[in-house]
Amino acid sequence: MKGEFRLTSRLTVVDAPAPATLVLAEDEPMIGRILEFKLKMEGHHLVWVRSAGEAEALVRSGGVDLLLCDVTLEEDGRELCRRLIKEGLVPPSGIVLMPEQRDPEGRDKALAAGAREVIAKPFKPTVVAATIRRLLSRES
Repeated sequence: MKGEFRLTSRLTVVDAPAPATLVLAEDEPMIGRILEFKLKMEGHHLVWVRSAGEAEALVRSGGVDLLLCDVTLEEDGRELCRRLIKEGLVPPSGIVLMPEQRDPEGRDKALAAGAREVIAKPFKPTVVAATIRRLLSRES
């Protein structure tokens, strides 16, 4: 009939990855709190540590699905990344390194160190969550 219309919609179901165990190595309290809140809201189990040494110990103990690591800790996060790769201890969904955006070579250095993904600071928590979702879904 003239003047009549029908509204239809299609809902696409996308499988969300199962909740994961994430280690966040970040020494800046504000960044840590923001990411802790966002990633827990995403349903993940997050362990927030303030040093590369603590992050390494957790990864070595097993059960970590992904490591999200600042590059400016007491030890350069890129060095930690290299060591974990060399020793075959990379979490299943990889290592995400977070250099400062103002470092013009930060992204390239992080990728050269073996990071699966790089997220430059400052960032939006939604971008971090989306990146982690993508990396976790690649694993399954």
